[in-house]
Amino acid sequence: MYDDDDTTFSLVSTASVTDATSVTTRTELENADDDIDFEIDDATSDFESGWEVSSGPSTSVPPSVYEDEIAYGRRYHGFRRGIYPMPNDEVERHREETVHALFLQLMGGHLFYANIGDYPQKIIDIGTGIGIWPIDVADQHPSASVIGTDLSPIQPPWVPINVRMFIEDSEEPEWLHGSDFDLVHFRQMTHVFRNLQGLLTKIYPHVKNGGWVEFHELIFEIRCDDGSMKEDDPLRVFIETMKNGLRVYGINILTINELEQILGEAGFTNVHCITKKVPISTWPRDKTLRALGVFMKTTINDSLGAMAAKPLAALNLSPAQRVAMLEAARESLDDTSIHRYINCCVCYAQKREGHYAETLY
Repeated sequence: MYDDDDTTFSLVSTASVTDATSVTTRTELENADDDIDFEIDDATSDFESGWEVSSGPSTSVPPSVYEDEIAYGRRYHGFRRGIYPMPNDEVERHREETVHALFLQLMGGHLFYANIGDYPQKIIDIGTGIGIWPIDVADQHPSASVIGTDLSPIQPPWVPINVRMFIEDSEEPEWLHGSDFDLVHFRQMTHVFRNLQGLLTKIYPHVKNGGWVEFHELIFEIRCDDGSMKEDDPLRVFIETMKNGLRVYGINILTINELEQILGEAGFTNVHCITKKVPISTWPRDKTLRALGVFMKTTINDSLGAMAAKPLAALNLSPAQRVAMLEAARESLDDTSIHRYINCCVCYAQKREGHYAETLY
């Protein structure tokens, strides 16, 4: 059910039309090789969902919301164009579906760990992507009004009746979705925000007393415990180089390592941070770990082309250098004699007194 606070929803953006259309991709990052295709994609949107643009009064929906940017053979968000250097096309959709399956497997079928009770009323997923998480949550919790927000209108046209989707930049100063949330959810979003603590401080008053925030994150540091990975492993080198490229855009992919502290500074307590090793590829003997390894390998493989586009171009690497790094990383990814893994983290915290932290390996 919807409470009276939902009257804060509207159909327009807090940004003016001028603001929304003037934020463009950093032209200095886009060289004359824009036509280099790192993935094959039709660069067209198959999604005409019932999205709204969240906002305050007296502005109109900017056309740029629906005008995708095409670069390096990939499709990127049109609203606030260029602030997030990863695509929103079919390859990315497949990656998000795989990540969803990975976390379901990793979390024993749970969509979240926070104890929000049997009849939650308000749940929001910030940076929802293709909207798969809020759709599943809405099906499981018909009592709840479930919101998904994102820069890209790439969700399916049909969603459960208790789901609403909004186009927005979540780092705008105003919060426009009401209060008394049982759960605020993020997946692979800690590295996206320029000021995560500021965002959480903004969100805090709108979480109900006893409500939760929860993060699901892949920590992109390629690790190995048995010496089978060399220091100059091409996949590891590629990921480390990509991180440097993202920093040009103001993105720190390792903010997740500071998440427990950031949550505390934003006022949240009762913090749980659970970290688990997830193998890359099928090298483990354990069947469950092998299944996770398949999901992780697929996730990374689907990410490599996007990482080789804008992030590596931001470092002024030539097309030939980027293609060479991409091919070497993919070849290395297929080598099951290298026992690599990355850490996955589920971190959740509550708006109440108390503190608890946990790390599982």
